[in-house]
Amino acid sequence: MNIEDAVEAYRVLVRQATLAQVEQASVWYFEAQEVAEDVSEILSLPLENGAAIVSAFSPRERWASNVQKAYAFANGKPVTGLSNNLKMANDAKINGFDALKGQKTNAFARAIAGDSNAVVIDVWMCRAANAATDSPSKGLYNILSDAVRIVALEYGISPRTCQALIWIVVRGSAE
Repeated sequence: MNIEDAVEAYRVLVRQATLAQVEQASVWYFEAQEVAEDVSEILSLPLENGAAIVSAFSPRERWASNVQKAYAFANGKPVTGLSNNLKMANDAKINGFDALKGQKTNAFARAIAGDSNAVVIDVWMCRAANAATDSPSKGLYNILSDAVRIVALEYGISPRTCQALIWIVVRGSAE
């Protein structure tokens, strides 16, 4: 896939966004940051660690379940699901962003923690770009991230907000 095709696919989705979707996208990461702040406060850790913990529970989870697991983890309650997610969360308590080796989980933690240039590429962002795969290679991940940054610049919004908007439009909701 080339960057021009990804940029055009993302432009089309941004153009068709409703005002309600734009509003959802504009607050999504701020609301996610509040969750990370809560997790950080419960565990007496910096925001970076809280955001990394929240992100650690994101693979193969819907957002509501992701949040529930992050809060359960922070409160010392049992957390079910993928064992690797729990391992990442435990590592994130100590190592913050560095605990997250995957491009997606690392970028997600950074976006949650307030990095407006962080771009998260997941299955929905691959589908939004009409990529041939739902699991991007490092090269494709970088192409799609750059495509989001180009579209964000064109529309005068931050890359993370642009990514959230594209995600919401293609997914059909902010959940």
